Amino acid sequence: MDRNQHITQDAAEHYAVFRMAEWAERKGWASKIASPELKESFTAYLAERGWTVDDDFAKKYPHYKGNVDKQIPVFVENLHSKFETSTFNFEIDESNFRNLGLKADFSVEVSGREDPFLVSLKNYMGAGGITRPQVSSGTFLSFAAGFVFERVGVGVYADPRTADGRFSGSNKSQRNAVLEFEKRDSLIAPLELLENLQQTVRSQLLPIKMYDKAKIREVIEHIVPLGQEAMMAVFNGLGADIVRKKFLERVGLDGSEEILYFDKSNLIDSITSPRFHALCEALKDPSTNFEIFPVGQSLRAQFARGAENILNVDIPLTVNTNGAWFRPTEKYQGTRTKNDKGHVLELQWGEIRPRKSLEIATSTNMYVNLRATGIFD
Repeated sequence: MDRNQHITQDAAEHYAVFRMAEWAERKGWASKIASPELKESFTAYLAERGWTVDDDFAKKYPHYKGNVDKQIPVFVENLHSKFETSTFNFEIDESNFRNLGLKADFSVEVSGREDPFLVSLKNYMGAGGITRPQVSSGTFLSFAAGFVFERVGVGVYADPRTADGRFSGSNKSQRNAVLEFEKRDSLIAPLELLENLQQTVRSQLLPIKMYDKAKIREVIEHIVPLGQEAMMAVFNGLGADIVRKKFLERVGLDGSEEILYFDKSNLIDSITSPRFHALCEALKDPSTNFEIFPVGQSLRAQFARGAENILNVDIPLTVNTNGAWFRPTEKYQGTRTKNDKGHVLELQWGEIRPRKSLEIATSTNMYVNLRATGIFD
């Protein structure tokens, strides 16, 4: 995700909460007039990054704004249908939520209800949309480390050896020292293997001057079985209960916060959708069977109740070349000028970018197959 998309995505959360308040006020369902303050917060967020609403937010990645404009009124209408005699107030305070260890993006106060709903918002513009959302991308090592340690930041984990201690997951000596302190030495070797696969990928791909699809495929086919084996060793070492708990946290279905997912065509939320709420409850029910196992080039997490499979999550293992070779859509002869992370070069089509290529990495994502769960109309 590039910087412009990241800014738009974050700004769209502020915009969504503003639109919730605005729609509730328009319909006479608001507990108080909050939209002017929320709009000011939204525009201030953009201004701090040198952006405007019309020239940047609405144009650089317009799908995010379009999704909000289409789906947020539906969400507010759904809230009113469930709580017909109530009024609503919407607030966004992400930094406070994060300090409390929550993944929530905004809160919904419902009159007559003691506690507000804390809600995690996902606005999708990808091909799969919310019927097959993609979550929790990372490297082989960061994916596994997120199950082993308590995450307190991007690639940063809690260090139990000291009060408020932290360590970087990529720091092998600190990572191993923590595992030794916790008497979990059996996890050292598989995590080191996952870390070494990163170096294997770079040592084999960085010398390739011109893009070679077959060679990249060869490297992927070499590292995937090794990565699967190491990850399964980590999961087996942790035990099914810990892996299950962490897994549901990673995909945002652990029930710690409510969920609002939407794209251009669909909207689902765990507050007003009985089927989605029932799915979340079933996933965290101890009687629901949980397994994780290799499938092809992926791992698959499967939740089942008796003979009924209620959710599959696929985790493909691959290599993210991160634009390492200059390959614009249109092929060309000779060379073209390309800015390679601040260094202007003349490159042939398919030629490696010396600095950008240093970002080549092992790669995982989680694809949550919500379509097959029956929660959508």
